[in-house]
Amino acid sequence: MSGSRSEAKKPFQLTAAGYVVSDGKVLLVAHKQLRKWLPPGGHLMQDNEGMFVESPEEAAIREVREETGLEVEMRGRKYYAHDPETEMLTIPESMHIHPIDAKHDHLGVDFFCVPKGTVGKQKGAERCRWFSEDELKNYPSDEVLGIPVHVRATAMKAMERLTKSLKR
Repeated sequence: MSGSRSEAKKPFQLTAAGYVVSDGKVLLVAHKQLRKWLPPGGHLMQDNEGMFVESPEEAAIREVREETGLEVEMRGRKYYAHDPETEMLTIPESMHIHPIDAKHDHLGVDFFCVPKGTVGKQKGAERCRWFSEDELKNYPSDEVLGIPVHVRATAMKAMERLTKSLKR
C-alpha cells in the first residue's frame, strides 16, 4: 500500500492503542495471533446495537490497563471546547488502516501516554517488554516476533516527544 487503499476496499473495525513511555523506553506487548510486538491496544467497546460505548481515548487507556496492568494518562493536545456540553478528546498521534485478514482491516488510532505513579513488574494479560531506542533500531529482522515499521517509527516518536516533555 502506498498511502491509499486499493480498489477492493474491505470493511474495517475501529481500534485504539497507547504507546506508553517511561524512563526513556516504550512498552510493547507480544501479540500472539499476529506474532508481532505491538503497543497495547484493541477494539473499542460496542453495545448490542453496534454503537460505540467508549471513545478511542478511553479504549486505549482500558486496553493498556488490561494488557499491562498499568494505569496511564494521555499526553497530547486537545482542541478548545466552545461550549460546556462538548467533550474534547486528545488528538491522536497517528491514524492508519492496516490489513488484518482477507475479510477486514483495522482503522487504528494511536495515542502517547505515561504511567501514573511508579512502574513495577507488568501484571496484565499479555507478555510485555520495555524497548529502548537502540533496541528498537537494532531489533533483528529474523526474530519470531517482528516489529512492524509503523510501530517502530511511532514508538521512537513517542520516546522522543515524551522523554523531552518529562525533562522540562
